[in-house]
Amino acid sequence: MREYCAGQTERAARLSTELGRNLGRSLAQGSFLFRGRSTAVDSLDPDLASACKKHLADVAEQVFSRYREAPERAGTDLAEKFLRAAATNLRGVSSQLDPLGLVRVAGSTASIDTAHKALVSIRDHIERAGTVEGKRLLDTFSGPPFGWSQDTTRYLVAALLVGGEIKLKVSGREVTTNGQQAIDALKTNNSFKAVGVALRHDKPSMDVLARAAERLTDLSGEQVLPLENDITKAAQKLLPRLQNSLAPLAEKLAALELPGRETVESANQQVTDLLLSDASDAPQRFGAEDSSLYDALKWGQAARLAFDQGVAETIRQLRAFAQAVDELPTTGAPGELREAASDDLESVADLLGKEDFFRHRADLGSRLTSLEARLAESVRKMSAAHAQRLRDAEQEMRLLPEWAEFTAEEQTEAWARLQGSPGPVAENIQGLKQLLAQQFDTESSIGALKNHVVQEGRARGRSSAVPPGLDAPSSKKRRPLTVPARIGTAMELDALIGRLQALRVELPYAEFEVVIDQG
Repeated sequence: MREYCAGQTERAARLSTELGRNLGRSLAQGSFLFRGRSTAVDSLDPDLASACKKHLADVAEQVFSRYREAPERAGTDLAEKFLRAAATNLRGVSSQLDPLGLVRVAGSTASIDTAHKALVSIRDHIERAGTVEGKRLLDTFSGPPFGWSQDTTRYLVAALLVGGEIKLKVSGREVTTNGQQAIDALKTNNSFKAVGVALRHDKPSMDVLARAAERLTDLSGEQVLPLENDITKAAQKLLPRLQNSLAPLAEKLAALELPGRETVESANQQVTDLLLSDASDAPQRFGAEDSSLYDALKWGQAARLAFDQGVAETIRQLRAFAQAVDELPTTGAPGELREAASDDLESVADLLGKEDFFRHRADLGSRLTSLEARLAESVRKMSAAHAQRLRDAEQEMRLLPEWAEFTAEEQTEAWARLQGSPGPVAENIQGLKQLLAQQFDTESSIGALKNHVVQEGRARGRSSAVPPGLDAPSSKKRRPLTVPARIGTAMELDALIGRLQALRVELPYAEFEVVIDQG
């Protein structure tokens, strides 16, 4: 059995070799057929394998007739590396990163050679199809008549994006510039499949680019060239910094009840939208004849500078002053202050109601100085009035009939308690409020002291009257009472009243004969 099996195996090998030679001779005597044209095999090469290779090479050139436009098998990461290098400096793109030589250098400038046949082929296909998905684009150019590597196609699409010929649609946003969004979209074949690709028909004009460059230069303080890529790069660098610096401004404006909060919030939202597309719209946003974003950012910069220079403290003091004055009484020195400060406060309210309030910092400062001077004067007047009120209260106490019932020591002690109020106050809002509180306390104390004097004095008067069971003196002593024939001042009148009040305690025992002093 073993010998039989070995014989059959040897025979099968011999027959297989013989069959191969026979098939080879038969095929070599045959013809290749391609597109209706017949070519004898032995006319290409006596060896069948060599003839097949020569024929397939000829056929491949005809099937993939446009492969020569991009005869390069790019690496998987070539598109990403090309975009990153082009974002830094297009002139610095090496031949390793640009194997097809798509970057053209002329003098000191570098640009994408948009006339390259491979780029023209992709652009023509997109123009015919409209917006094309990345998957469809890869399939189209990997098949006949192109046969390009999918990685090579992504590299070509990246060059078209840098050249401003196409725009990408990523997650509903249009990306027209070389940035992180574009890099993420073209990084791999899988990430590119869901990306839409369309031609750009809205390239900004030179006037738009010039205005955008000028405004970005003004905002950043750094020279920006009127080139689309330079403008988008400058915007990508500048806008996050501006957004961070202006973010606290909205809250400061709201806290001080100042206009402009909506302007800041609108600018921050526009910046956020721009950054989501890698500042692709920066040339159009900043280059329009009327750029709301530029105006808002300039306003925000000026407002933030004013806040940094201390305008917030001035405004805060003015707000506090206006509130304090509004709470003042309408009579006396406080009423005079309300009336005197009304014009200044109206002007301040008008200035703070304007969006350019920060440009009037000097005027606001002078208004605050004027109001503080008026306030200091009012505080001094109120302090003087307070002191005069204490003196008047002393005279009022002396005019009370019951005041005479108290000893000199008791009178001095009571008056010391009344005058035991705090000393001088600061000539500011706090001092004004403190004075108002002192005046209220003083009036309350005076009222309480009067009530105490009246009640206590009457009680003492009753206890010092003639005891029950004893008759009053049958005859009273007669005493002369000299009064002036003419009283010309309040002090003279007060002195006379005081003398008369002091005589009340002697009425049960004496009577007075009034003598008019003509001298």
